[in-house]
Amino acid sequence: MKKISIAALLAFGTIASAQDAVPVVTPGGTKVQLYGRLELNSSYEDGLTSGLWSANAASNANKDAQGRTTLSIARTRLGLNLEGPSKEGEPGLKGRFEADFAGASSYNNHNGSSGFRVRQSWGSVNFKDFGTTILFGMTDDVVTPIDPPSINPSSMNGVGNIGSRRPQIRVTQALGPAELAVAATHDRLRADDNVASSSPAIQGRLGVKLPATWAGEKANFAIGVSGLFAKDEAANADDENRAKRGPSTNLIGADLSIPVIDILTLTGEWFMGQNLTRYGDGSLGLNHTTASNPQKVREDGISSMGFWAGLSAKLPANLSAATGIGMESLDGEVDVDDASKTTIIPGSRESNMFIFANVGYNFTSAAKLTFEYLNLATDYAKKANGDKTDSGSLNRFELNFRYDFK
Repeated sequence: MKKISIAALLAFGTIASAQDAVPVVTPGGTKVQLYGRLELNSSYEDGLTSGLWSANAASNANKDAQGRTTLSIARTRLGLNLEGPSKEGEPGLKGRFEADFAGASSYNNHNGSSGFRVRQSWGSVNFKDFGTTILFGMTDDVVTPIDPPSINPSSMNGVGNIGSRRPQIRVTQALGPAELAVAATHDRLRADDNVASSSPAIQGRLGVKLPATWAGEKANFAIGVSGLFAKDEAANADDENRAKRGPSTNLIGADLSIPVIDILTLTGEWFMGQNLTRYGDGSLGLNHTTASNPQKVREDGISSMGFWAGLSAKLPANLSAATGIGMESLDGEVDVDDASKTTIIPGSRESNMFIFANVGYNFTSAAKLTFEYLNLATDYAKKANGDKTDSGSLNRFELNFRYDFK
């Protein structure tokens, strides 16, 4: 059997991209299309945060003019789209592999990348006659599938936007203009667990997409509702206290995308749930199982509600713009008189909010430069003795360059 080398595949992909991205066909009949982007994120913040991607503002974040700059290529991506082979009457096959260099949000790499990271690695089987698709592999969460129109590398996780990527088995059923998706997903436990979860999480979403003819022939109005449940239970417990870690993880959410006019689109999401740290840093990224937490937090978990809304515009002269707002806040309080009634972590984060605006310029259809201003504000719960913890707020100025190719 003939074989095709990776080097040859990349070379052919380069030629194909110059010819309207015609896929390469391997000797086995699989269509392969190379795609990706080269990206530089550069930013200045006038305060301190808890992570590289501005997850939250530290208490008194900009006191004494503490600031920092970053330049990173971590979001540079490379991917392959695959299709086939399949004969007439057989199910359709598709797949995708995608990786970037944002494997860890840290400062310990001088070259501006954080380590190789797989973003997508999946294959799907499509039964066209039944409108059913089964996907196996790593891809985006089913719940709350949209991201805010911000260039911030965090995608506003931990500030009102839920969702990440994880290995899963997903079944999607087309129902006219509607689509129902259900998935069993890997329920990643916290690093301090040291054991696997006892069962997968279950995610589901029902979405509807309809033509938005008032905004153009190709415009669509889309709305969806979604949910998530995970037992939050560790397998092979080290002792009797680890068999049941605490309350379940759950979420209900809604997402919306509306073309207002042909150049203006409104998007947004809303959710409420509990113990969502491993789903895009929900619950403000807080872990309810930490031994030092109040007893009620360990037993009942951390409940929260969040949302975000964004408005995107296509402007003349190759310009574009977007603005948005979002937040997540915890449901609970610190009871100074009776610690057994305290339902959030004293002195820790209580709410997180962002507001942003950006403007972009397309040098060509493939190369874009975007400038963004973002304000991040974090409120903190009072301490166990009743003392106030100062809030944090910072301003972030970011310049992003992207060169997309396929």
